[in-house]
Amino acid sequence: MHQDVTPEVLAGLAWYYLLASALNAAASGYVAYHEMVAEGASREGLAPRTRRFPEWLSLAVVGLYGAALVTVPFRWLLPGGLTVAYGLASLANGLLALTAGADAAHFAEVHGSSGTQADETAGGGPSLDDHVPAVGLGGPINRTLWSLVWSVVAVVFQAIGLTYFFKGPLILPRFVRAGVDYAAGPTTVFLGATLLFAAVVAFRRVFAGGLVAFGIVDLALLAFGLSLTDADFREIVAKPDNVPIVGLIVLVAGFTWFALRRAVINDARREADLPVLEALEPDKVLTWPDLVYTELICMVALTLFLIVWAVVLPAPLEQPAKATEAPNPSKAPWYFLGLQEMLVYFDPWLAGVAFPSLIILGLCAIPYIDANKEGSGYYTIAARPFAYVVFLFGFLVLWIVLIVLGTFLRGPNWNFFGPYERWEPHKVVPLNNVDLSDLVWVRALGRAKPSWALLREAPGLALLAFYLLALPPVLLRTVFQDYRARAGLTRSLTTVVLLLMMAALPLKMILRWTLNLKYVIAIPGFNI
Repeated sequence: MHQDVTPEVLAGLAWYYLLASALNAAASGYVAYHEMVAEGASREGLAPRTRRFPEWLSLAVVGLYGAALVTVPFRWLLPGGLTVAYGLASLANGLLALTAGADAAHFAEVHGSSGTQADETAGGGPSLDDHVPAVGLGGPINRTLWSLVWSVVAVVFQAIGLTYFFKGPLILPRFVRAGVDYAAGPTTVFLGATLLFAAVVAFRRVFAGGLVAFGIVDLALLAFGLSLTDADFREIVAKPDNVPIVGLIVLVAGFTWFALRRAVINDARREADLPVLEALEPDKVLTWPDLVYTELICMVALTLFLIVWAVVLPAPLEQPAKATEAPNPSKAPWYFLGLQEMLVYFDPWLAGVAFPSLIILGLCAIPYIDANKEGSGYYTIAARPFAYVVFLFGFLVLWIVLIVLGTFLRGPNWNFFGPYERWEPHKVVPLNNVDLSDLVWVRALGRAKPSWALLREAPGLALLAFYLLALPPVLLRTVFQDYRARAGLTRSLTTVVLLLMMAALPLKMILRWTLNLKYVIAIPGFNI
């Protein structure tokens, strides 16, 4: 029987929320004191800022954290040394958060006094004390309000951390876990990811804002921390070879958001006849030696990091493979889990050979079928909406989501498990696979399937012919009519066929989930 919380888990969560609190305290300090001139905004004509990070606060925070870091390795010399270290770090977080919030309120009061304290208002005009937002990301934020918000969040996270540190059993309620497990499923995950992707693209100006992004980060930190109080969730997420996948999710989300923000700003600047952000940064470096040296240094640093990581975790090297003993579940390396997930829906020759070849072919063909010359050398969505949506949908939803699904939600016997569900090897999931010929001949027509294979599979062959032969001309005359005029018949036809092949994956997945459809065409050696 797994135990949801143990002393070790509580201690780990205490430090986890300490770091989350530190992150929010730093955010509060940034909003309260730092110059907030967003990308591409001009500083011309703005009076110098008067907000300054207090020296005493800097010394206090660095001193407290320094003392905590020194205390941790020598905690055996001091009774209750770990408690002292945790208390010092908590005190630093609280001091920073509360001081930043109070100073932000003080700055607002001074600014609102309209010159009664002229030394602080610096003439009363626009100054670097004000938030200057980037073009396209809305108006300036209320620095006082948001500094206070992040201060409160920092205090709340610290309070949660202290609760865990003193063994408080704060866990995710069971009814929440049961509800998530009940709602979770491959269909829910895939459709949820698709809807989220569509929402991010449609409301990209909202998601590109720093406040929204940081709010999402805080919610994710809270949800992830509470989820770690579930033994089954923790066992899967904290498995040594799954830890890098968690890091992968964070990195992919971070870089995708960064590109989205730059694209939103650039699109707004182009609408306003302003140069894009990249044009404001004319300094360029040479590939050799600047870029190559940088990459070499990164490679060496990452190699050292991976060696240290492999020693600390430790690296999950298991026994040599045995032909008579297979682990359950048998999973491919993380970068092949997307392909392994595709094997659930397609035969090996399709999932393992045809689709990967088409992916490589499609990527190679992009320079030859892309007729749009806009958007070269800078981030943009408006200039290349089709390319942006298709590429990111393929990368995020059809690749990353499948890797996440295969890593965290596929358990023994390749059954699907909820995030808080025990990976029970004896779980039985009834799955009555049917082929398209069963649906047509048996269920729709109410007769036995013909014995002659070509006649039996005639519905599937007709559907395949329509999909690959009849649908492309229809699309070229309707949806892709303008694109055909610009790119020509050969390039536009190649694009449409590749898109249809790409769409075949989610279509087959949905048919499998909703109708248990295994094969559209079931001929030995040619199952689709």
